Amino acid sequence: MPKLLFELGCEEMPASAVDRATQDFLEQVTNRLTEAGLFYGNSRVLGTPRRIILGIDEIPDRQPDRTEESRGPRAQAAFDSEGNPTKALEGFCRGQGITVDQVTTREDYVWITKSIPGKPTVELLAEILPESLKSLKFDKTMRWGLQKARFVRPIRWILARLDNDLINFNLFDVQSGLTSRGHRFMAPQEFTPISWDNHLTLLRDHFVEPDPIERRNRIITEAKSVASGTPDLPEALVNENVHLNEWPTAHEGTFAEEFLNLPDPVLVTAMAKHERFFPVRDGSGKILNKFISIRNNGTEASVKVGNEWVLNARFNDARFFYNEDQKRTLADFLSDTEQMLFQDQLGTVRQRADRLANLTVEINKALGGTNNEDARNAGLYAKADLSTGLVSELSSLQGVVGGQYALREGYSPAVAQAIGAQYSLPAEYSDQTRLGIALLVADQIDKLAGFLGLGMIPKGSSDPFGLRRAAGFTIQATWLTLQPIELAPFMEFAFAEYKKQNVELDSAQAEAALTELFQSRYVALMPEVDHDIHDAAVASGTWSQLSQPNDYTRRVSELAELKKDSAIIQTYTRPLNILSAARAKEALTQTQINEGDLTPEGKALYQAVITKSDLKAPIHSFFESTMINDEDPTIRSRNLSLIQLVEVELLKIGDFTKIVIEG
Repeated sequence: MPKLLFELGCEEMPASAVDRATQDFLEQVTNRLTEAGLFYGNSRVLGTPRRIILGIDEIPDRQPDRTEESRGPRAQAAFDSEGNPTKALEGFCRGQGITVDQVTTREDYVWITKSIPGKPTVELLAEILPESLKSLKFDKTMRWGLQKARFVRPIRWILARLDNDLINFNLFDVQSGLTSRGHRFMAPQEFTPISWDNHLTLLRDHFVEPDPIERRNRIITEAKSVASGTPDLPEALVNENVHLNEWPTAHEGTFAEEFLNLPDPVLVTAMAKHERFFPVRDGSGKILNKFISIRNNGTEASVKVGNEWVLNARFNDARFFYNEDQKRTLADFLSDTEQMLFQDQLGTVRQRADRLANLTVEINKALGGTNNEDARNAGLYAKADLSTGLVSELSSLQGVVGGQYALREGYSPAVAQAIGAQYSLPAEYSDQTRLGIALLVADQIDKLAGFLGLGMIPKGSSDPFGLRRAAGFTIQATWLTLQPIELAPFMEFAFAEYKKQNVELDSAQAEAALTELFQSRYVALMPEVDHDIHDAAVASGTWSQLSQPNDYTRRVSELAELKKDSAIIQTYTRPLNILSAARAKEALTQTQINEGDLTPEGKALYQAVITKSDLKAPIHSFFESTMINDEDPTIRSRNLSLIQLVEVELLKIGDFTKIVIEG
């Protein structure tokens, strides 16, 4: 069977886009092949900054023939009283390209069955491949030339072949062909691959390593081999370099020793965040005046000189701002934030500091913290470093600089740690990270309350204020604590803090948005959980219920376990369905239950509810022995009232009617 070899060549994509683009493209193409009835063998995809490479084996050379049924007009409208075709039927047949004698009558309608021959696969791929590329989503796209269509970067070439046949199509004025290109500088000439393996070999011959795993191994191995000490190789930075280079080569550079007087976070951030260099440490963990750079081209000597000049210049600027900052205190920087706007309706950064101070105290107490002064200082000075010179020069040091300056001024290590860690989740929850988590959650809640209270709700892919991320951060931070924390009271506290500052917010609108936002974040953060389990866990769907992340995970886990026993699900579904039907008919009543009036099965169920016992057997016995909707309104009301008590207990776990049982 034929094999597909495809490559899209473009200008360098952002490093963050490569992995997602390659996987999404594979999914788009294979889904479309399946929908077309083309079942294939092995598939794989690779990506570099300049290309997406796709290979699929054993694709049938043509689509299978298929039949398609279409329903026409009603039979009584298609034929007159004598059985002759009407104009309605004749018009339908003309539109379908058939004659009247080809229709059949079934279920009071006329039907036709058409045989549709399959298309050659090469023709289908000429539609599938460009459609799949156009459907890819990117954070930012661009136009080029006279094109109105947008893509992540300008497309330069397209290799598309099915065995020896060209898959002929045009995308953004680029015509597909049978050739690829090598490394932009080291081997830019075209070449013609004939198969997947041959293509990978030719790419490597032309200084392109197509496999991200191989590029990663190469970066790590070379970085360790050229380093004078031990290089820091954090996964995120390694991955970024993987997607910045097609032929990665490591070398070691040097910067002036005098810059080692700068705080370690400044050195690391300038190297890693801004230049994508790897810091190097000695045996004791101290940073050396060395760095590892990964180059994509050029001679080692010239690239090394350029990298050293850039890094020394950046360190020199950082040192200037750092020294200037030493002349002032955190209180000075906090005062400067009076001139910085958080949002035109939500006040200044200085006003926000007061809200964060009070909110951090409340959250820290809920987590078991007892030092209110530390909590207040952490919230108050959390954003003070936004007005420092060092953060203005190295913006990614937000929080880190504040933490360093807090230590310098003699604030407790807990305060410094909290300020320094406010933008990232810690690896674990402990007494040492408690205050940092409290500040992180306070930061997100203040943001959510303010923007959602103004009606600035994320829509579609638009989320300019990062509110989805804020909700996800809050959930993940709460999960770390493993405590039964309810976020709703903190949100109410945040609204009250805004009100103190004469900022009017629509709290009801915000809570409705929070309900939807948190529900979607749970699904995104727990992709391994079936959708029907998520639907059931939402239960009543109130903000109060969804604002308890650890309780949500408990219910999800319990529901997933219960789903394994279809009999339990059916038993728990019965009372919920009865009450749903009664509510729909507005026939639901509730009366005071006198246990003496209940049947033995009713008493057993009532006792199970009030003692929080297992409900499965009592529910089953009650329903098997009792006519719930009894003709006697008193008995019926009593039965429905008892079931409502059962409902309350069941919904503490979830809405079992949402769980799908196969078969």
